[in-house]
Amino acid sequence: MVAEVLCGMVQGVEGQLITVQADVSEGLPVFHMTGSLSGEVKEARERVRTALKNTGFRLPPKRIAVNLAPSDLKKAGTFFDLSIAVALLAALQIIPGELTEGLLFLGELSLDGVLLPVHGVLPVLKKGMEEGYTTYVIPQENIKEAGLLPGISVFGFHTLKEVVSWLLDKESRAPFCGESAIDKEKSLRENRPEDSLSPDFTDVKGQALAKRALEIAVAGFHNILLDGPPGAGKSMLAACVPGIMPEMTEEEMIETTVIYSVRGLIHNDTGLISRRPFRAPSTATTPAGMFGGGLSPKPGEVSLAHHGVLFLDEFPEFKKDVIEMFRVTLEEHRVALSRSGRRLVFPADFLLIAAANPCACGYFPDKERCRCTPREIIRYQNRLSGPILDRMDLFARCEVVPYQVLLKTGKEEPSEKIRNRVQEAWERQRARFSERQPWFNGRMNIRETERFCRTDEEGKRMLEEAFKHIKMSGRAYHRVLRVARTIADLAGEDRIRKEHLAEALLYRNTSDFRVEQ
Repeated sequence: MVAEVLCGMVQGVEGQLITVQADVSEGLPVFHMTGSLSGEVKEARERVRTALKNTGFRLPPKRIAVNLAPSDLKKAGTFFDLSIAVALLAALQIIPGELTEGLLFLGELSLDGVLLPVHGVLPVLKKGMEEGYTTYVIPQENIKEAGLLPGISVFGFHTLKEVVSWLLDKESRAPFCGESAIDKEKSLRENRPEDSLSPDFTDVKGQALAKRALEIAVAGFHNILLDGPPGAGKSMLAACVPGIMPEMTEEEMIETTVIYSVRGLIHNDTGLISRRPFRAPSTATTPAGMFGGGLSPKPGEVSLAHHGVLFLDEFPEFKKDVIEMFRVTLEEHRVALSRSGRRLVFPADFLLIAAANPCACGYFPDKERCRCTPREIIRYQNRLSGPILDRMDLFARCEVVPYQVLLKTGKEEPSEKIRNRVQEAWERQRARFSERQPWFNGRMNIRETERFCRTDEEGKRMLEEAFKHIKMSGRAYHRVLRVARTIADLAGEDRIRKEHLAEALLYRNTSDFRVEQ
């Protein structure tokens, strides 16, 4: 008798449903598994056999065959242990086969039959919902994560024995339903006092130009490069940015939580990711760590920063191949990988904030403090290629704050006030691009830029002069227009004026980073 049990796995950041088929027949005693299996899936054979024995169900000395369908899909992970065990018990008629119909089983088994949590429960359950399945059996430690999806019934268990007992008597336990998980999170946010997880702009003395540039960057999701000497406050300014970003929408929270679930960063005490991510990877990060990959491809830092901020401090110090790989990611806002004939896509729509020193010692062009030779300065600055700099929308110089400014007792503008202006700019963009996502000015294509970034004759003459003087590329030209559109949105203007273009061009001058020798 062939028994079938539904299971699932993660491929990229998307769930895939898998059917586990089990058959026990007469013949030489063997336990054979098929279905394009990775090493950890093949090891499930011994985990399941031993877990069944220690739970009180000894497999007979017969020919046992287990197939994971579809066979052309590479199976990876430890999702399948529980479903294989249940399928074998159904094939042995210990559990009537009809009791497993319409159920999806996920979970890893220890040798003593304890159910261990798995990474990526959320995307599998999401896929199951799309296919019409509403009842799921998972490890107890994954129950809170599964409860983030509304309209499903989730049963969490500690051991295989508990699962078998429940299948034989389904009236013994009520399901855990996650119908109000997002509503609870909303209530917590509304009643939660302002916390100090992110620094506030009111704590940053001076740096008015950099603060304004960061406000524009957040308002339109424009890439920005901060440069300046060590200790000028580049890292602190970047750390303040999450405090001026409006709250995440329900869709954004679910999308971000799915990515963190795949990476195994969701625990029972974590729940829904409701704060915009702020990722600051080190300069030692590998290409796979930054953009995703590996034998079983997992999302990288750029995907973990989805709907949030990716801060790259000491940007020129990153490996050359890592820096250059941002060319495609900053244009497409996603990462595409090819594995075993399949194409995996990781979302990567983030606000990039890069920080750089103008030279290796950091003090150029201060000739009294800079210890670098002209050749060393050029070599250091050339670590950021022209194509990478061309993909930056804004450039802001952070100078050392004078002593008198540090002594000022007057308060700087708080993040809350800046966030209110950003929120209004976001609403204008949301209304403008109501038919597509994402709806930021920084994500406009050329046709949209020509439609929504029109200027008067005076503005056109200014752009023409700047195009010749700064020697802008076509890409840089359109980026200036998009930044000007965001500046106009912050000012509540429907049309781009001359002053908006002038400010956008002010932040376009790359010579703040590359100074003529």
